Amino acid sequence: MKEPIQSKALNVMLVISMVWMGGGTYIPKAYAETNTAPVQEEQQEGKLSKIEIEGIKLDQLFSADSKEYSATVKNEVQSIKLLVESSNPDSSITINGQTVISGVVGAYSLQTGENKFLISVDNGSDSTNTYTLTIMREENDNNLLQSITLSKGQLSPNFSSTGTDYKVVVPNDVPVITIKPTSVETTSTIKVNETLVTKDGATVELPVGESDIIIAVTAENGDKRIYTLHITRAAAEIKTTGNTNTTGNTNSIQNNKPGLSQSTSQPNNRPNSTQPTSQQASSLDVEKTSKALLTSLSVSEGSWDSTFTSDEFTYHVTVSSDMDEVTLNPIAKSSNSEILIEGSTKETIKLEDDSKTIISIVVTNEDDRKTYVLVFDKES
Repeated sequence: MKEPIQSKALNVMLVISMVWMGGGTYIPKAYAETNTAPVQEEQQEGKLSKIEIEGIKLDQLFSADSKEYSATVKNEVQSIKLLVESSNPDSSITINGQTVISGVVGAYSLQTGENKFLISVDNGSDSTNTYTLTIMREENDNNLLQSITLSKGQLSPNFSSTGTDYKVVVPNDVPVITIKPTSVETTSTIKVNETLVTKDGATVELPVGESDIIIAVTAENGDKRIYTLHITRAAAEIKTTGNTNTTGNTNSIQNNKPGLSQSTSQPNNRPNSTQPTSQQASSLDVEKTSKALLTSLSVSEGSWDSTFTSDEFTYHVTVSSDMDEVTLNPIAKSSNSEILIEGSTKETIKLEDDSKTIISIVVTNEDDRKTYVLVFDKES
């Protein structure tokens, strides 16, 4: 019975000793220690602290945690000055695979349309942060011509980039003409009478009388401009030749001049049946009126810029922005004429989604042809 009592006494003395030691001695605790590992990892993580484009605003304010950025520039902006900077001086930065220096401005060229810049930040570990910067460069809207060169004839009035209507007169011995239009911008495309122009220009056959040549210039963004050449090819000259009789004398039409005989007495002389009278020659010298014309032209919807007349060939028609098709009603001057709308006999046409649609109406009568142009402008 004595041993249990002594054991209990020893336990009590041990507890008292520990309490006494606790009053003056510091005991370290595990939870008081500071774990610095997350801070070190954050410092080592490679992130950008800045993305800036000189003179251009991004679509949003920069944040190191946002990885997608974009901006839009005009077509005349051909390059940008870009600065990127990392929060970790030990990180390496690449733009589209090319190493750059943090905080140093670099110049980058832009193509028309979408330009992507992949900016990667590597801190030397397995983790890499990639930011995407997308720059949209707008397409060129210039649809002006710089010049129009003709193989024969001259433009009237003199050429101007903003002038779209010209007259050209050529002699009868010019059955074809070569036209070389040059655009202000190399990104534009040019068609002459719906045929794409090459570096050698476009060759067009000319009927006797009046005809139109349509030069359509389309800018890179789809905007179109129409230049119209009204060509007049002169009628053939009628040459009269004398008729030689058996005695070698030449007979010709004589003028009524004082002192000259109205006729010559020659027994075997017969009237020349192929010789035209003065009235016939006069009528042949007068250029016949073209039959390849319209007497009227109307559309189902739209407001015209001017009243239609047969001898005016280009018109602007304003339609509402939601209009997707219109119906044309052309009436030819001659019932023998053929009418084609954009190369087809269909009178209902689709309007393009953009602000402008150009429609050609070609009237053909034998070897004569005229082209009317309707430019449909959608309201903004």
